[in-house]
Amino acid sequence: MGSILVTGGAGFIGSHLVERLVKKGYKVIVVDNLLRGKIENLSNVIDEIEFVRCSITDYNRIKELVKTSDIVFHLAAVSRVIPSIENPELCFEYNCRGTEIIARLCSKYNKKLIFASSREVYGTAKYLPVDEQHPLNPENPYGASKVFGEKIIEAYARCYGLEYVILRLANVYGPRDFGRVIPIFINNAIKNEDLIVYGGDQILDFIFIDDVIDAFIRAIDVNGNYILNIGSGKGTTILELAKLIIKILRSKSKIVIHKRREGEIERFVANISKAREVLKWTPKMKLEKWLLKINP
Repeated sequence: MGSILVTGGAGFIGSHLVERLVKKGYKVIVVDNLLRGKIENLSNVIDEIEFVRCSITDYNRIKELVKTSDIVFHLAAVSRVIPSIENPELCFEYNCRGTEIIARLCSKYNKKLIFASSREVYGTAKYLPVDEQHPLNPENPYGASKVFGEKIIEAYARCYGLEYVILRLANVYGPRDFGRVIPIFINNAIKNEDLIVYGGDQILDFIFIDDVIDAFIRAIDVNGNYILNIGSGKGTTILELAKLIIKILRSKSKIVIHKRREGEIERFVANISKAREVLKWTPKMKLEKWLLKINP
């Protein structure tokens, strides 16, 4: 089996990907600066991987790691909307400069690049479900940085022959996540604390982590360059989500409605027909089924 470099491999999505790659027999190198990632996320495989703590903007160190790898999964990023609004400089340093370095090195050393993009590149959907031809209209620095990442990868593919697969991820949920709407609601519901809903009528597409990792793994064997939506194909409003979590966890929490925050999109549901065709992939986990499994 080949050697795979995973940037952001100690994060929520990255650590699950690393575990799956190790299980499949790959030699895995993980790069993470641990600003949001946690080394304990890798506790199940830490003795079976090479871990390098550094920034993806550290050109010389990243160059050596890319050079000795066969495939690069690039997940390292400032990965949430609100932090990108609060600190746009950091967002563009990692998400733009860091991605350009990864794309440049993958081009130079002829390595396949699999890039974790986001549904944030679309902004608020003009129609549902959203296919890959939908206009790109990001509404926050995070979304804009992902558009940059995609476009620099496409440009390097045209100029230097870079081979890539770009996966535009919907709202991913599952074990090890924190600071996003589902883990926040779950934690508050377990403690019978208020669930703060900003707006409430926003429609989002929630996709389980294992289904996302299935898509990443299948991208390894794809021939050709693709941009693919990865989601459940089902829309859920934030208010519906809050009510569902309270019901399933039998919580006494109350829902408190606040004004919608600037920079957050109003609606997104993924059209996943292209991913089904190219990856031979279908999401399996339903949100309600997973919530029932974690009922304390």
